[in-house]
Amino acid sequence: MEILHLALCCLWFLQRTAVAAGSIRVQCGETAILPCPTAAGGMHNYWAIGWYKVANESHETGLIRRHENSTHVYSGTQREFLMDVQQSLVIPEVQPEDSGAYRCSLWARVGHFNQQADIVLQVSECSTLQSATLPRGTLLLGSEQGSSVSPNSTCCWGKPVPVLATVLGLLALNLGKGLLSLAFALVIVVILKGKRRKKVGESL
Repeated sequence: MEILHLALCCLWFLQRTAVAAGSIRVQCGETAILPCPTAAGGMHNYWAIGWYKVANESHETGLIRRHENSTHVYSGTQREFLMDVQQSLVIPEVQPEDSGAYRCSLWARVGHFNQQADIVLQVSECSTLQSATLPRGTLLLGSEQGSSVSPNSTCCWGKPVPVLATVLGLLALNLGKGLLSLAFALVIVVILKGKRRKKVGESL
């Protein structure tokens, strides 16, 4: 009796042991497709397949499950998960927080064994241009392209001008206007004097 109990325990352990299926590396923002190797031979020996996110051997979170011809997403799932016709898990627009171990579990029909396989997803860090959100119409200057830009930052066209140079420029401008006005006044005075002399000459 003890031998039969031990054999059943060993059989249950073999059914629950997940096969390591390797890892997949995907760029941030791309669609990740995680294949289920244990389903490669088809689903004729299984009645259901499910995908899980694995935190550790004692905890896994249900993502999506397919039973016969119906597919449903587990309640509480925070993002979109899909399954293609090959039973692969499809994760659109992956982010670094999607990295981790995923498990596909197949429930066998009578006379066959349940199967599991783990696959590790590695998502690269998002670049600055992908993660930065800029206000519409913001133009990056040459030295600012590729750098992190805060939506509240102020952008200026060119280098800051010193205050002293600004004051001197205004003084020079005003001085030029004054000299021009003075020259114009002198020209008028000369013209008026010429007209008076002409009138005096005609009266004599």
